Amino acid sequence: MNRYKRKIKKILPSVIIPLGTALIVILLTQDIFFSIKPIQELELKYLDIRFSKKDVKDIKDSADVIILGITQDDFDQIPEPYNSWPWPRSYFAKVVNNLKNAGVKAVGIDVLMSNDDKFSPQNDKLFEEAILNSRNVVVAGQLDVEAEMQYEIGNYSIKKQSYNYRNKFFAVDSSVGIVQIGSDEDGIYRRYEPLVISGANESILPTFSFAILNKYYGLKGNNIVSISNSYFKLLNIEIPRYDKSSMLINYYGPNGTFEYLKFSDVLDDKDFKTKDEIYYDTDINIWDDEFSGLLQSGKFKNKIVLIGSTMPEDKDFHPTAFGQGKRKGDNQIWGVEIHANAIQNVIWNDFLIKESKIIEILSIIILSFFSFFIFSLFKQNKKLNIILAELINITFLTFLFVGFYFLGIYLFVEHDYIVSFISPIATIIFGYFSTTAYNVISVRKHNAMIKGMFGKYVSKSLVTELLNNPEKLSLGGVKKNITIMFSDIEGFTSISEKMKPEELVEFINNYLSIMTSIVLEHKGTLDKYLGDSLMAFWGAPLDVEDKELNACITAILMQKKMDELKNGFSSEVTTKVKTRIGINGDDVVVGNIGGIERFDYTVMGDGVNLASRLESANKLYGTSIMISEAIYQKVAEEVVVRTIDKIVVKGKTKPIIVYELLGLKNDKEALEKLNLFQNYIDGYKQYKSRNFESAKIYFQKSLLTNPNDLLSKIYLERSENYILNPPESNWDGVSHLTSK
Repeated sequence: MNRYKRKIKKILPSVIIPLGTALIVILLTQDIFFSIKPIQELELKYLDIRFSKKDVKDIKDSADVIILGITQDDFDQIPEPYNSWPWPRSYFAKVVNNLKNAGVKAVGIDVLMSNDDKFSPQNDKLFEEAILNSRNVVVAGQLDVEAEMQYEIGNYSIKKQSYNYRNKFFAVDSSVGIVQIGSDEDGIYRRYEPLVISGANESILPTFSFAILNKYYGLKGNNIVSISNSYFKLLNIEIPRYDKSSMLINYYGPNGTFEYLKFSDVLDDKDFKTKDEIYYDTDINIWDDEFSGLLQSGKFKNKIVLIGSTMPEDKDFHPTAFGQGKRKGDNQIWGVEIHANAIQNVIWNDFLIKESKIIEILSIIILSFFSFFIFSLFKQNKKLNIILAELINITFLTFLFVGFYFLGIYLFVEHDYIVSFISPIATIIFGYFSTTAYNVISVRKHNAMIKGMFGKYVSKSLVTELLNNPEKLSLGGVKKNITIMFSDIEGFTSISEKMKPEELVEFINNYLSIMTSIVLEHKGTLDKYLGDSLMAFWGAPLDVEDKELNACITAILMQKKMDELKNGFSSEVTTKVKTRIGINGDDVVVGNIGGIERFDYTVMGDGVNLASRLESANKLYGTSIMISEAIYQKVAEEVVVRTIDKIVVKGKTKPIIVYELLGLKNDKEALEKLNLFQNYIDGYKQYKSRNFESAKIYFQKSLLTNPNDLLSKIYLERSENYILNPPESNWDGVSHLTSK
């Protein structure tokens, strides 16, 4: 049962954290309870980027929509006194009749005509007759609005509604289309509403393009699209909803994508005289010339014609998502062409399909679990350096970011499919940071446990190694070349006899604390305390550069610190107390040694035993720091020593040379010691060369300057003995130590 609970506890964060991350992203991006404007704007800007990657379609010949633009050229062809706006309505009547004769299926006039004709009431009557005769005309209507469309709902707030929607010809055929187009909050025109709600009576009207489509498909002028959860429906055409009230316009290109013709060219039939015709006194008749007239071209057959102003002063020029990409601001498009794009989308069933909310939410949840798993995979991989793991995760995060960026562009350009960009990006970013936070908290908790267990007893390097590689807490060891040091207080009994128990404990604690600090400061690992003794080593768990030199420096500093501590002792104790240190280097086993319930990180092997023997041997030779031949070979260029002896310790057969460490070569005090022991050094050379008479003299001189030098006394006795009893010819000067 406990195992089951532990397993659940371990798995639980892997479920809760991704779900929590997904929930946060859903709340921020799905406009459930609130909307965040910067997020919406970012999504819209990315939509614009997708449009910029889309190829401009050449649809002038294939499109069902032709635009008659009212331009300055048209004003230049209107004879006086009619060449000021508004033109006589009879001109519009003539154009409608001409288009009817050309086989046009629907005509949309994007011009508000709220007042009577300023030239003659007869002109209004002619226009009414043309509308009734053709039965394919949609006039522009406009709502009086108090506020712009809200992006969230896309509905107008109506302040006051005129009876005819600001177009006196509304009642002629009841075919009016509301021309107002709502922009998004950043002022860009991306959406198109199929219908609007007008007035206090909440009557529903088609917008301009959809009123024209009613004419095109032979429907009633006031026909309204039906609405389902995902679509607006016109006949059997399903128009994907972008939001609650609008479709997204699938622009075919920037301004000028549709074919533009001049209003005056359709007006110029055999019964109309343009300025040029009057000036040159000749008939041009661009519309119905029997050889080159537009009527004979057949291009208007079954088409939709939109009539609208392209005069700058009318300010019917709007920014869209599709620019020409040549300069800033070239995404402006005439209002009449926005209507043309919406109409053509419906006729060609050519829509932009937005990813559904359900799919988007499911994608967020799946991506949240996926990102948590991937980011955790690298963060928890102990074979990877922490920095490398973070670099891999950031690289993966960048890869996902770039991947979603180009995936969104590909789906849009190739399949007209719109996937959200902000929600998946927010998911992987939140996933990265939530995984990082969880990992940091977990690591800190684990580190606190390890520091609590080991921090007071081992070096910082060991703690760090255990934190980075907790698997090293398992039982077992490896063979490594390690430098081992043992230290002990010689004369400790004399100290303890002079102290009260509480004073003794305080002294030992203070002494071991100071000596341990020196070990740790010089990259050593504290192994254990044995009463007043201390064991440390270098080279594990981390490799230590110049480990032999670090051990020697530690020993020298420990001796100096002991000299300071002795100042607090009585004079009778001072001369009897000193620290003995033995240092050796060898290939030994290092690791966690012990039982399953209790084990220590320590070293084992002959090299460890030898270091312990060297520490004890100091007592025999009267020395303080004894280092082995293996250590001296590594530090010979850095230290000052004198040779002690060539020895075989108890239990071994192979002799080694041991040295007394006097100090570092850059240490003035060490050099003074070396000079003080010069007679001993010269005597030892003579001794090893079997010149015992000469050696005796040097050792006698050494004792004159160093009366307490036990080494000089030992070798003086040996020299005198060998003078009386010369050694055998195969004498190698080896001393066999019989005690540990």
